[in-house]
Amino acid sequence: MAEFGKIAAHEDPHAGIATLGAFVTSFCLYAITSSPTIGWLDSPEFVAQAATLGVSHSPGHPLPALLGRLAGLVPIGDLAWRVNLVSALCAAGAVALLFASLRRIVSSTAPRIGRSSARVIAMSLALAAGASWALWSNAVRAEVYALQCLLSVGAIYALLRFESSSHSRWILAASFLLALGLANHHLLALTILLPAILVILIRPSRPAPITYARAAGIGMLGLCALLYLPVRSLAHPLVNFGAPHTLERFFWTLRGAAFRRSATQEHASTPLVDAIQIVMALSEALSAPLLLFALYGAWTGRHCMATRRPVHLLLGIVLLCMGARVLLGFDPETPDHHAYLLPAILALYLLAAIGIARLVSHALEAKHPLPKAPALAAVALALLVPIQVASKWSVSSQRTAWASDDMAHWEVETLPPRSLVLLAYFQTTFRTWAVNSVEGLRPDVAYLDRSFLSYPGMRQEALHRYPKLSDLIDTPLRAGSASPVAMLRNIDVRRPVRIQLHPNVDPPLAQALLPAGPWASFSGDEEADENMRAQLARALGASPPSESSEARGALLWHDATRLDQLCIVGKREWAKRVLEDALLLAPDDSMLSEMAGRCGLGY
Repeated sequence: MAEFGKIAAHEDPHAGIATLGAFVTSFCLYAITSSPTIGWLDSPEFVAQAATLGVSHSPGHPLPALLGRLAGLVPIGDLAWRVNLVSALCAAGAVALLFASLRRIVSSTAPRIGRSSARVIAMSLALAAGASWALWSNAVRAEVYALQCLLSVGAIYALLRFESSSHSRWILAASFLLALGLANHHLLALTILLPAILVILIRPSRPAPITYARAAGIGMLGLCALLYLPVRSLAHPLVNFGAPHTLERFFWTLRGAAFRRSATQEHASTPLVDAIQIVMALSEALSAPLLLFALYGAWTGRHCMATRRPVHLLLGIVLLCMGARVLLGFDPETPDHHAYLLPAILALYLLAAIGIARLVSHALEAKHPLPKAPALAAVALALLVPIQVASKWSVSSQRTAWASDDMAHWEVETLPPRSLVLLAYFQTTFRTWAVNSVEGLRPDVAYLDRSFLSYPGMRQEALHRYPKLSDLIDTPLRAGSASPVAMLRNIDVRRPVRIQLHPNVDPPLAQALLPAGPWASFSGDEEADENMRAQLARALGASPPSESSEARGALLWHDATRLDQLCIVGKREWAKRVLEDALLLAPDDSMLSEMAGRCGLGY
């Protein structure tokens, strides 16, 4: 049966056209809904990284930088939009490869299903996966996950081809793609690499030793992409996280040490709750019926010679991916956490295809066969695609998402000439990098991130960029150290000093500050601050549903930091008005209640 399935898959003359159709269809969807500007979270950093050929946060992500730089050479539209389209291209490529994998696995599992029905079933499942929020939301913004999804599904496709043909070239292809995946996002790559190694090692007919040597060699070639990090770091680009041009800082950047504490100590929920939420997220990505088909495919596929090892591979990916996310914690409101589940989502769609093919095969081979079962299954699954697109459009489309760009301009354009700005929040820093590198906005302003200055290499980069501020930087000026208040006051006489409010601002400095719009200063003005807050609320108020949570969160964070600061300096009447604005955004927020209680505002 397996051999017949391989022949059927190999001889389908329309497979190439159908694969191209999957790519074009999904790319059009992503391009139409792509973000026109820098976006939220880490997206502004990746836009700035592409514009400057820089080094982003751990583990450095060299491939998005190179691809984004290539996109920047295309003279169409805004640079940020071009970088966002890289994600659209990668995600569309992932959908196309997923279709090819689904078509082969359906034909191998149920040879009697027919080529046309197999293509429709595979196309429907592939497009439904492409319209899941986990993939769609990462296909419309500058991020690493769409590229990682392309590399992941490419590796899975190569491994499935190896299982059906035993040609060593597919092992080499999988090795190269997984090595590139390790260079892009090593944790997600490991969720495929480890199960793949295990399945190959327990295979009855293992590859020849020379194949392992060649796979290791081509894997090292893929890992050479990491050499980009020290090479570009030596040029001191604007985005140079960890400055990894020394051996120690290179490995510090690769192992993601900056995020170790948040990954192990800052879980908002228990592992059991995280596991339940992950299962719900996977169910949402597939729909409940497809998740049941996946479970059925995993159970029955283990007993079929044609699908036993693919099922073991796919189950290993699902379990390892879920386990990694439970270990790191899971927030259902964070797009990145859903993106970590993409390898599991891809594997579950393939398992669902096995389950559907097994049911159709049983219907064709039953005592009273249903000859139209393949066509019925194809039609039923085809209906799933428009339902998936319609249900996920509002939460995935970023086509009118201008709020992050508006906020970046509000933050930067309100600064006095020649300002010195002390930053503390990563999203604000990323936005300033983006508008600086893409638009050349406010080159007269000096930015120092107090949080980033506590990381290896960042102090040296700050000294290289602002040598005249060496005395201030060496005080040391960083989060966790006492701020040089007197020195900052002296500098404020010569050039305006603006400081971002944040919980890590130490008490002596906090006692000297008043809110001043986006920032705080040593002489804040209440009326000007409230006017600028109203200006920000108007700018963020028109956010589409897909970015409304980020926009609302940004405005709430702005109010919360102002409220906390005003309580510190005893401006209770001013604080009451800030609290009223914040409560309109989040009337039941426990953080606001706690802050109001500490401040004695009677809430």
